[in-house]
Amino acid sequence: MSFQPDRGMFPPLVQSALRFVPPPPLGFILTRAVRKLARQRPDLFERLDTYRHAHFIIDPLDVPHVFRLIPNGEHATVEMFTRKEMPEGTARISGPLVVLLGLVDGTYDGDAVFFTRDLVIEGDTDAVLALRNTMEEADLTPAELLGFKGSLREKVDSATSRTLDSLRRRLDAPDAT
Repeated sequence: MSFQPDRGMFPPLVQSALRFVPPPPLGFILTRAVRKLARQRPDLFERLDTYRHAHFIIDPLDVPHVFRLIPNGEHATVEMFTRKEMPEGTARISGPLVVLLGLVDGTYDGDAVFFTRDLVIEGDTDAVLALRNTMEEADLTPAELLGFKGSLREKVDSATSRTLDSLRRRLDAPDAT
């Protein structure tokens, strides 16, 4: 089975329009969120062992930006780059944006989307497995990752879930596991 280039991807017109948008300051926000998580759950980052210093390139194939995650606990960083400036990494994880987000929110099982080729992994697969196991252990919701608490957390998670579910249906993304 080969990678299905349109499954779960933004339409070409949207992809073209996004090329003109500079990388948002999302890297800064995500860096703060990951560092906060490291303070609250240092055990998760200890699970990464030697892969705490690995450079994971997260490559949403249908947007012009990529992320570099270095999950070094309280010193973790998440940076955004234009696709043309994509740095080298220990491993690269590629797929449609909605699939990658589904790995974070638990909608998708990493093994399932890998074997259906909706997710492509290159480089050090042991590093990717360590990251996947850590994410599964964390069992975070999007609102928790971003630091929302109480009733606001529930509202953010509910709105995020509805939005992503709708987007997955519209983009003919893989079925949830």
